[in-house]
Amino acid sequence: MANFVPKKKRVSESVQNNETSNTANTTQATNAAQTDDLIIVARIGAAYGVKGWVKIHPFSHSPDALQNATRWWIAPYIPEQSVADAHWQGFEPKGFKPHADAWVGTMAGWVDRTMVEQFKGWQIAVSRTEFPQPDEDEFYWVDLLGAQVVNQDGVVLGEVTQLFENAAHTVMNVVSQSSDAAKPVEYLIPFVSAFVGKVDVQSQPKTIAVTWDVDATA
Repeated sequence: MANFVPKKKRVSESVQNNETSNTANTTQATNAAQTDDLIIVARIGAAYGVKGWVKIHPFSHSPDALQNATRWWIAPYIPEQSVADAHWQGFEPKGFKPHADAWVGTMAGWVDRTMVEQFKGWQIAVSRTEFPQPDEDEFYWVDLLGAQVVNQDGVVLGEVTQLFENAAHTVMNVVSQSSDAAKPVEYLIPFVSAFVGKVDVQSQPKTIAVTWDVDATA
């Protein structure tokens, strides 16, 4: 998901059916080197109109990644399939605009309704390198995933496995895999300045400093 979190505020990202699709396939670039950093950002909905447009449902409140990208990658949605295992097909976006409470878009070679109906339910990804540069002290959710969370006492609480939003702010789901625990310990830590300090997503491992007691599990 391409959501981003402002650090200061701590709140807030194979076609074979017909001749037309075969023609469109000639524009596709499937070099593995071009698809090893893809981030899924949206889902394709129903066809829109008769000229090869579809409804697009971004997973982020702001579809900046889709608007910024020079190539969209699409693949069928298969539950539990990893991004690396999906069969991605690259297209140049040719149109993307808001419509009612959703978005609509089209890609190079998409010329009629019959062709694009087969893509309903497919996922759209873009290269991480094509994400807009976040403002200072803002972070994309995808960059926070996997980060080690360390508290004020130097204790590693665990890794960020998920982020979600509640009514007030973004929350990190931090899971400890301590071997001496009967089961993994889960911490739900609000991503707000009262609890989160320095965030370093450039180093390896990525780290997030927090003020959070080991016994505070919720």
